[in-house]
Amino acid sequence: MKTKALALYVLLTASALGTPTGLNNIPTADAVPHRTVAVQAFSSFGPGANQFAANGPDEHSFWMGFKTGWELTSKLQLEWGLDCPLLTQQSGPLFFQTKVGFEPWEHAKFSVGIAGIALTDIDRAGDPFTYAVLSHDFGLLRAHAGYGVQTNGNSLLLGLDRSWKVFDRNFNLNVDLVQAADQSFWLPAVGWKYDLSKHIVLEWWSNLPENGKTSHIAKINFVFTF
Repeated sequence: MKTKALALYVLLTASALGTPTGLNNIPTADAVPHRTVAVQAFSSFGPGANQFAANGPDEHSFWMGFKTGWELTSKLQLEWGLDCPLLTQQSGPLFFQTKVGFEPWEHAKFSVGIAGIALTDIDRAGDPFTYAVLSHDFGLLRAHAGYGVQTNGNSLLLGLDRSWKVFDRNFNLNVDLVQAADQSFWLPAVGWKYDLSKHIVLEWWSNLPENGKTSHIAKINFVFTF
């Protein structure tokens, strides 16, 4: 039970993100640009925050990580990263994620990846989450659809997003929908991302489970290219 709870918590709170590039609770076919690193810090808030944590509401509420991208060829891109819960009763495990993507046709991206590979404290980690996702830009908005496979945690992945310029900086509004707890309920989420500067991106999203309490995730990304 403890392992399954932590695995579900990772899926619900750490998917965009040192977590795979994505919307709120779903990965997308997007990846970090070539030779770019995003260092991330994020935490959860609200009455439903950490309700799936393995050892109660005070565990795994603050995470840090990073992710980076690399062009393997002109058409094939790699992303990988690490993330870990910190400043809790028991910090860890350290999780690894990676995905590879390409453009199957114009305005479309397709990626396959795996997240939640525990590199430390294996006894406290859940099984990895393997997924495939297709993203397509229709102009008015982008649509994302995929499927993830995990022991007792298979999930349909659906999302929409659109970007505008706000004060000459990118602002992204998005919604997504996943199945959680072995497909026992749906978890919709709404969120936004804003490029505060060239090197700082802010994120916020709210989880609105059909069974459970609302929670919110706040994230800051420090981005640089080498």
